[in-house]
Amino acid sequence: MNTPAKYLTSLAQSLSTMMLYPREHPTWGRAVDASFAQLAELQRENKTPSFSFIGSDVIYGQQPLHELKDWPWAEKLADVGVQRLEFGAEVTRSEYEEFVAEVLKRIVTSSSGSTTHAAADAGTAGSIRFGAVTVLEGGGYGFGDEEGEPGSATPTGPALPFALGEEAAAVSYMYEAVQTKDVVPLVEADAVVRSLSVAMSGSSSMIIPLLRLKASDPYNAIHSINVAVLVMTLAEFLGMGNKDVHEFGMAALLHDLGMARVPRELLLKPFELTDIERGIVERHPADGARIVLASDNRMELAAVVAYEHHLRPDGSGYPQRLFKRTPHYASQLVRVCSVYNALRIERAHRAPYPPERALQFIEERAGREFDPQLASSFATMMRRLEPHITHITRDDRLVTPGAVAAIKG
Repeated sequence: MNTPAKYLTSLAQSLSTMMLYPREHPTWGRAVDASFAQLAELQRENKTPSFSFIGSDVIYGQQPLHELKDWPWAEKLADVGVQRLEFGAEVTRSEYEEFVAEVLKRIVTSSSGSTTHAAADAGTAGSIRFGAVTVLEGGGYGFGDEEGEPGSATPTGPALPFALGEEAAAVSYMYEAVQTKDVVPLVEADAVVRSLSVAMSGSSSMIIPLLRLKASDPYNAIHSINVAVLVMTLAEFLGMGNKDVHEFGMAALLHDLGMARVPRELLLKPFELTDIERGIVERHPADGARIVLASDNRMELAAVVAYEHHLRPDGSGYPQRLFKRTPHYASQLVRVCSVYNALRIERAHRAPYPPERALQFIEERAGREFDPQLASSFATMMRRLEPHITHITRDDRLVTPGAVAAIKG
């Protein structure tokens, strides 16, 4: 086992031991000492080590730590607001004890059900810094304020990625990876979904951040991010739990992945496609499903959604199948959100639909093109949560919730 894996294993062992004893017990202190000794050994190799916990994956620096693939403590730490962990060059024993005590407190209170920690919760213990992870532009992970030094986060936490520029760049990178390697980097995809969750819940009131498409922006990336935000919002609105919300968000982010195989000139064509061209475009659901499964065969829901998101409730649409059946619930949910966002974005052949007209389009086709209950729930949600919708560009930092009223239409 390499040194970074040894350190994290010792941290988990120490936290498990400390749960059994009060802080004044000698065993509690010995557990801290054992873990601190492993950190000191790690810092002889790397003075400023950092870890990110993305789903069940552990990222050391900017590289996956394969020895701890599916490490159960990765999700445990992320669930209590420790998605990212950075150590400064001079960590003292007292700073380290303060850090593990705070992490232990979060785990215990979370297990009791009395308190939950949002993904955006952040903390510092001297030169130790921990909190929510952000996808950085050009790849990699950080806190979103990388110009600061470890330990410099303010009590209110790290800057939140409301501009979503890093997320858009990461999704563009995912599409480029599909074009060149036929696989999608799922660790980055998971990080994007978690970062979107932070952006949605990182203030005193919920925010629904939707990116506005500019001429220079990549359509696929903007569309995928917006659909993921809408799907996670609708899933929460329907009362789903955090795990399902996250899984539906992942499926939404990847639903149009097969479009990476469609020639750019077809996507930008300003008039109707020919039958041959339409056939090329309509291959993207099957291509997307194959790409997802080739990347990780455990991503069954995302593959199903990629394959089915253009199917109607009666099974018609494309890809055409010999035996029609009702698409998966997640596929139908993603379809509603995807069509709405596509209508709201300006395309080469038409102007964007105003919000109300796009909702009326969905409602008028409920039962034929969309599941009637999902169509109704989506329209109700969008009208009810309109003050929380925030339209932004990748260059903005934050537009006050409700600003959509000023640009409506």
